[in-house]
Amino acid sequence: MTAPVYTEYAPRAELQPFVHCIWTFAAPPDDTAQRIAPDGRPELIVHFRKPYKERRTHGDVIQPPVLFAGQITEPLTLVAQGDAAVIGVRFHAYAARAFLGADADSATNKRIDLAALHGDAAVTLRREIRNGGRLGDWVSVVQDYVESRLNAAQIDDEVAKAVNAMFAGDDTERPDHVAERQWQRRFKAEVGVSPRMLQTVLRFRRVFDAIERPDTSGWVEAALKAGYFDQPQMARDFRRFLGCTAREWAAQRAGLATALARVSDGYKNDRAT
Repeated sequence: MTAPVYTEYAPRAELQPFVHCIWTFAAPPDDTAQRIAPDGRPELIVHFRKPYKERRTHGDVIQPPVLFAGQITEPLTLVAQGDAAVIGVRFHAYAARAFLGADADSATNKRIDLAALHGDAAVTLRREIRNGGRLGDWVSVVQDYVESRLNAAQIDDEVAKAVNAMFAGDDTERPDHVAERQWQRRFKAEVGVSPRMLQTVLRFRRVFDAIERPDTSGWVEAALKAGYFDQPQMARDFRRFLGCTAREWAAQRAGLATALARVSDGYKNDRAT
């Protein structure tokens, strides 16, 4: 392999109420630090090869082989350990609690070791995948694992409706019969962040969609298209979510970070990044 390849798959019908898509990523060795932009959706991550390292202030920490990544509201920088190969299950924003079996805000800005949470099932999943085969061959196996954790799981329909409206760019309000504090608690329990924070993340996410459009001339125009008042307002969110400037992020253009930042609502075939 000479270039990173990112692939998305539509989830099977039984998982569609909970899962946005399944994705795989494979890349040759690259020790470039990769700043991961938030997209408002939590994920199950299975490392097909060596796990990524998280770059932290006091040293690198190796990620668990099978993990749940909650909402991201602060900088997350990853570094590959040789060849990279990952299977990801990208949940709908409101489905974190259903999969975890715990409030979603308990996973915000955390990468939770699923061997500690789910026990032998997560260990077995990792072992089976590492026994061999192609990365894409294991998409069905990972979906089996997710489906087994969602037995009898339920979605908060009112939260789901509000979240879907946010992702569509529509206005949303709390239900009239729900008090403000109760709505905030319910939303954070299902999604992991407050409604206002999710809207902030999604606005930031739209910057990356805008900058890829051929009719966008630069970051200033991308900021305006994403819904910012001006570039300084966007710059504050770059510092907040990525710990760098827009130009610094663009200069790195690392494989996984670039692939995830280009994600949209469709499902793609193999794509070199």
